[in-house]
Amino acid sequence: MITWRLLLAVVLSIPAGWFAEVLIDRGPTGEPLLRPFELGRLTRRRVLTQILVSLGFVLITLRFEHSSFGLLIGMLTLYAVLVALAVIDTVTYRLPDRIVLPMLCISIVWISAIELIDGHPERIRFAICGALVFFGTLLVAHLVSPRGMGFGDVKLAALLGLFLGASSSTLMDSVVLVLWAMVVGFAIGTIAGLVILVRRGSNHPFPFGPFLAIGTMIALLASSTILQR
Repeated sequence: MITWRLLLAVVLSIPAGWFAEVLIDRGPTGEPLLRPFELGRLTRRRVLTQILVSLGFVLITLRFEHSSFGLLIGMLTLYAVLVALAVIDTVTYRLPDRIVLPMLCISIVWISAIELIDGHPERIRFAICGALVFFGTLLVAHLVSPRGMGFGDVKLAALLGLFLGASSSTLMDSVVLVLWAMVVGFAIGTIAGLVILVRRGSNHPFPFGPFLAIGTMIALLASSTILQR
């Protein structure tokens, strides 16, 4: 059944795809992100980006259709930013602080405000718990092997954990979702790394941010099954 939320998500996915392209084009550079931007001619990357954003918006809306509208908007924004970061990391092997850190700060304020308005202040703790668990775990991995886990991935983990926790109903649920996101992300990343190793015949570095994002989105979309609720 098509609902007003689903229709709104489809409509919002168009400017969100444009926004993702702005981040992809300007994120790795020093160009102001808020300066007027013209997409110009369509390219294969831009078409693919729009398809990914639109498809993700539909899936996220279907999963969180009965959740807080404010949380849904936050999830959709997160997804658009993650699509952009995945492309940037794949091309440049970087996760720009000028995208990750403002998004993290804005998300903390947004989630806190939404949960207070919705009458669920305890979920702010769940969000912070998710952020700390994801950040702390990857920080340890970074300290053990800085070449294997960049600090950009660690900072991204705090943002991902924040939304994993915000979609939870208990502290334990937030930890479980973070663990699932890590397991899925590391599993897919390991497989991708082995494929790259076989094809290139050498231990060539590869971006890990996209796999953390994929693991997180899978955990969010499958959260009702994972948490059995």
